[in-house]
Amino acid sequence: MTSPLRAAMKVSTPVQPRLPRPARQLLEHAGLRSSLPRLNILDALVICGKATAVELHAYLEEPGLPISLSCVSQTLRRLHLSGLLERDTNKRYSLAPGAVAAMGRSGELH
Repeated sequence: MTSPLRAAMKVSTPVQPRLPRPARQLLEHAGLRSSLPRLNILDALVICGKATAVELHAYLEEPGLPISLSCVSQTLRRLHLSGLLERDTNKRYSLAPGAVAAMGRSGELH
């Protein structure tokens, strides 16, 4: 007699391959690891355009993503130092033109 868990394992659906994520390629090109906070922040900046750390934190918290304001701030600083982001005088971050050009070659962020 088979257990319900073993039966469920046999009926499970096959794992679909993940689509390539341009944000991951941008991070690799900059020599940075692909972490979930970095990927989520890059995705959010594509949608928001320009945003402060506080604005991005509020945007990312809406869908229930567990991320702290200090994590958002630190990640933005590191992405800025790596050249992927630009920061204006109002501390609003946006994708650097080189990152936008690289995205154009590899498609839009998912």
